[in-house]
Amino acid sequence: MSRTLARVQYVLMFPHASCGIALSRLLSSVGTSLSFGGGDMDNNAFGKLIRDCREEHQWKQEELAERWGFTRQYVSLIERGKRKLDRPEQVTRLADILSITEEQLIHTGKKRPPERPVQQSAENNDLLLRALLQSAENIVKLSWSIWQNRPLTGDLSRLERRLSEDLLSYRGPFRQPTLHLLAFLHECLGNQAIDQMADGEASDHFQQMYDIAEELGDRDLLCLAMIHQAEMFRRMRRFEFSFRRLEAAERRAAPQWLQGLVWQNYARTFSVYGDEQGFLRAIDRAESIAERIEAPMHPFDKVSVLQERAQGYTLLWQPEKAIAICQKIDQMRPFRPLREQSSYHILKAQAYCSHGDQRGIEHALTGLRMAEILQSKRYVRRLQQMCDRLIDKHMGRTPAMQDLRREILTTWDKLSHHNSSTMQ
Repeated sequence: MSRTLARVQYVLMFPHASCGIALSRLLSSVGTSLSFGGGDMDNNAFGKLIRDCREEHQWKQEELAERWGFTRQYVSLIERGKRKLDRPEQVTRLADILSITEEQLIHTGKKRPPERPVQQSAENNDLLLRALLQSAENIVKLSWSIWQNRPLTGDLSRLERRLSEDLLSYRGPFRQPTLHLLAFLHECLGNQAIDQMADGEASDHFQQMYDIAEELGDRDLLCLAMIHQAEMFRRMRRFEFSFRRLEAAERRAAPQWLQGLVWQNYARTFSVYGDEQGFLRAIDRAESIAERIEAPMHPFDKVSVLQERAQGYTLLWQPEKAIAICQKIDQMRPFRPLREQSSYHILKAQAYCSHGDQRGIEHALTGLRMAEILQSKRYVRRLQQMCDRLIDKHMGRTPAMQDLRREILTTWDKLSHHNSSTMQ
């Protein structure tokens, strides 16, 4: 037991290249003795029993899923023998819903009893599970925090591959928390792919995140995946699909911060689309939610909403309003990670340059230097798009803007060469 907990601590302390190995060893060391419902499925007798009981109640799969607290897809997987129940409480709840005994469910789901008794106590099992949950959370948070300063794509990709391979054969009680970790890894890798302008790769990661959320029956995770998918549609300028995805996410969003994130993304899509009234409705809704949230521990807060409002006003050619908002923001957040600093300087560059103010050039150069340190092609592209947008304006024809354009092209070439060398 002490060795297993030591491995958990190791994952907490060193969440980089060794994460996958340490977590995989943890899974393999405890998985076989803690798995619930061991033994092979006997011609899918378990799934057939579930289906027969459901049909006896004259329920559709959707109705059983709603009563059970899972998705229709999850019920379908159970009935077809593609999934096993991971936790005893799932059996207890299902037996209660279907009005049959737990013993009947358990007996039907096993071809033979386990060959040896379980060694760990329930108390130790709970301890290990809590430790894994905490380690998983810390891995993702720490990886994301470090990514604010330098790319971690290689390390996280190796961890994602290792966990995916292990989950092919693992069916113990650690499967669900590990799937949660895997979903957030895909989210992080998707965001990093966007940062490198690899939109196809990003879409794949967010689809993987969505699929895992479906399997888990996790409404919040599903909502978050839909928001990312809406962003990808917007980036491809497929606005109708983006709005549809946001509408689906809106129906599922329960926590206030997720509701706010949905409306913040509505605002971005409306502003890019050029719909000022839609933008104002959405950003007002997002800001009203942000006002009610105290000490947020997630990507939605009042500052992020104000920055979205400033960005929207700039895109809608009202830069003076964006500048006034930036001046307000300057008083609200004294510390920003490097990535956030770069993004904010670029936001201010867009607002000031659109207003014809030379201070925008200074912000652009600062943001560009930070983007080079971060190796962020996305941020460089944002500045390139700003220059293209202003090419017919007086500001776009000034010598300072021409110099900035050359600096942007030079930085883009450096990053492209660096990425090519890294891939080789």
